[in-house]
Amino acid sequence: MDEVMERRESISYAKLYRQWERFSWSATDIDFSRDIVDWREKLDDKQRDALLWNYSLFLVGEEAVARDLTPVLDAAEGFPESLFLTTQIVDEARHHVFFDRFVREVAGLGTDTASTLGAVDSYLTWGFRQVFDELDRVTNALRRRPTDKALLAQSLALYHVVVEGMLAIAGQHFIQRYLEEKAMLPGFFAGINNVARDESRHVAFGIAFLGDLVRDSDECRAAAIELWDRVLPWAVGVFIPPNFDRDYTEAFGFTLEEIYAFGLRSFEMKLGRMGIDPEEVALLRREDRSLPYEERARRLWVLIEAGILGDDRREPEPTGEALEILFDSMTKSIDLDVARSLKGPIEWRFTDGDPWHIVVTNGHAEAKPGLAGTPALTLETTTSEWAKIAVERTHPVRSLAGRRLRLRGSLAAKAKASKLFKLG
Repeated sequence: MDEVMERRESISYAKLYRQWERFSWSATDIDFSRDIVDWREKLDDKQRDALLWNYSLFLVGEEAVARDLTPVLDAAEGFPESLFLTTQIVDEARHHVFFDRFVREVAGLGTDTASTLGAVDSYLTWGFRQVFDELDRVTNALRRRPTDKALLAQSLALYHVVVEGMLAIAGQHFIQRYLEEKAMLPGFFAGINNVARDESRHVAFGIAFLGDLVRDSDECRAAAIELWDRVLPWAVGVFIPPNFDRDYTEAFGFTLEEIYAFGLRSFEMKLGRMGIDPEEVALLRREDRSLPYEERARRLWVLIEAGILGDDRREPEPTGEALEILFDSMTKSIDLDVARSLKGPIEWRFTDGDPWHIVVTNGHAEAKPGLAGTPALTLETTTSEWAKIAVERTHPVRSLAGRRLRLRGSLAAKAKASKLFKLG
């Protein structure tokens, strides 16, 4: 907490405002003449399509955040906060102008702002649409109830921490890297550097503002965590390229796992600055946080490619490693006291796959493939159904009601299942 407070004291709203004045820039003055030549001569068709996919997410995202920030401004009670938020609204509008100009003038999509936005709609991923629909929902609710501090906390948690602090900053980092390495698109490179500096300032403000709210109010803390629990599984799907084609990033010298590792590291650092333990957030609690970020990102992509995370329209097709990851995560989220009270293993019998079981000994849960021998509790279902339950895509009560999940064991054991796996 001392480190958190030292960090907080080093970030003053007045200092952030002074930085805004010092680093102001013009989106309309950027010269794209060389970019037009580079777009035609330095890139092949696949690279141009890859960049359009990436830049389209930013174009539509900037338009949305410029629109959705005004309720946060209305809800801010202090003058320093309101003053900074006013500058941020200006920044977000300027960022949209920048991306809009590039996509229309350099990539040649659309003839005006509306038609350019329409032209890139097909590039928007399922995860992107889910996250920004939620941003609209939360900020619209705040617009109606500007004195609701929990809604203000959720708006900041989504806007500044997830959209800007985890997604945008990760994307900007890799854009800056490959443009510098390949020495191309100088106008865009200059503009994205300005955008990245602005976003860093916005995130610093959001961490300070939200940090104050969650430290002063248990309700605000719980609201922010509830928002992250709901949104992070969608955020996982934002950077899934069309048809899962890795060339969309590897054509520019970096992998999808690098993007995810960068975003994950950034998110956890921001939680730490606000005094929130990552173990409080469901998606992070299910991970093995002793592993390097790169390995955690790789395991996340195993689940994405198996259809378990990233796009709820896909039916999961768990592979051997995907099931192993899911069961490993269960050993970290299972209630050990309840599991011990069963006095026997918990077994999964899959109608379309090999069985698994979990045993609890000496305060430690261990997942193993195969039958348990004499289980205290047996769950019968398909691998797909259990995958959706394990990552909270579907509520287990619905699976039980629809008879897609069956429990076998004593009445006492079945009664404890709700506490063991949150099936109630």
